[in-house]
Amino acid sequence: MESKIKKKKNKKVYIPVVLVIILVLSFGGYYYYQYLKYETTDDAVVDCNNVALGPKIMGRIVKLNADEGDSVKEGQLLVELDSADLIAQQLQAEAGISQLLSNVAQIQARLNAEIDNNKVLEINADKAASDFERATKQKEADVISQEQYENYRKTYLAAKAQIEAAQSQLKVTRAQIASSQAAVENGRAQANVIATQMQHTRVYSPFNGVVAKRWLLTGDIAQPGQTVLTLNNASEKWIAVYIEETKLNNIYLGQNTVFTIDAFSGVTFYGKVFYIGNNTASKFSLIPPTNANGNFTKITQRVQLKVSVDSVSEGNLNDYLILSGMSAVVKLEKK
Repeated sequence: MESKIKKKKNKKVYIPVVLVIILVLSFGGYYYYQYLKYETTDDAVVDCNNVALGPKIMGRIVKLNADEGDSVKEGQLLVELDSADLIAQQLQAEAGISQLLSNVAQIQARLNAEIDNNKVLEINADKAASDFERATKQKEADVISQEQYENYRKTYLAAKAQIEAAQSQLKVTRAQIASSQAAVENGRAQANVIATQMQHTRVYSPFNGVVAKRWLLTGDIAQPGQTVLTLNNASEKWIAVYIEETKLNNIYLGQNTVFTIDAFSGVTFYGKVFYIGNNTASKFSLIPPTNANGNFTKITQRVQLKVSVDSVSEGNLNDYLILSGMSAVVKLEKK
């Protein structure tokens, strides 16, 4: 009777032990299988292209048409700068061009008058030349006096000199027209510069995205190139994975990938490796490591991978608000 009781007690002790052993072996087998099939890392985050939007010119911000978290469309006006000074400059430039065009018209009218006057001078010069030629023959025939001959000769020389002076003046007037036209073109170029600056007082969204950060407020003065808004490209997201350099032998383009995002418990996402970095992540850090002096601590470096977000185990990808910076755990399927 006592032996039967002992056997029952032994069974009660052995059953939990056996169950624990089975569970340990099961978990051990599962994780060993995972180890053989996947390269796993939790050094991964959701990432996307970020664009820093800012003006090309200095100006005071008069209006912001989007705030942090707002979705924006491609071509949407986001930032407006004060353009009052540029408008005044544009009006001044247009007035200057009108004045220059008026000067060109006046010089052109003077040129036309000088051309008509030259025709009269040419007629007078032809008449003087004919009179002088006739006087020369008359002088040779001793028909006219020396004084009369000299008068005809001087009249001819004066008419000839007037023609030469008038032709020189025509060249000067034509040069003045060319100079005035060049001034008009310069004025138009300046007006185009001002018009371009006017366009730079407006900052538009380059793509469909989300405003991730607003750096300035209405009323602030933005410097050229200063970031006013940081925009995330919402349509293109990927998982940035930083894998140890010792595991690169098992990484290849197009590699099937399974990952989870901490924000969505129990949901599995699927994608593929579409980028393998050509340098370690620390190479372009703020203070890159250097081993030049030989005094260093060797640390396993990490190489960046990019994994696409293709599908999800439950529902549709659009049902999940995947934000840049979210943490992820990634499993890269080995060959």
